[in-house]
Amino acid sequence: MKLRTDGVSWREIDGETVILDLSSSTYLKTNESGSTLLRLLAEDRSADELADGLVDAFGIPADRARADTEAFVRMLRERNLLDSVDE
Repeated sequence: MKLRTDGVSWREIDGETVILDLSSSTYLKTNESGSTLLRLLAEDRSADELADGLVDAFGIPADRARADTEAFVRMLRERNLLDSVDE
């Protein structure tokens, strides 16, 4: 999966990221872990790769990283911000 680039703009500021979806005229703000996942989603990644990125960045347990990743990806899917939802 990968973050949609058509009609989406995002900018990271002080560890947080603001995403603007021009097609729906909505914006979202993420925390530091969301920003980490968005940076990874600039390229095609699997859910496991995303969770590994959280483990590496924050030293959290793998099961928590998987749960956090699943919740974040679900939110991106609901807002149609992913190019692909294949895992």
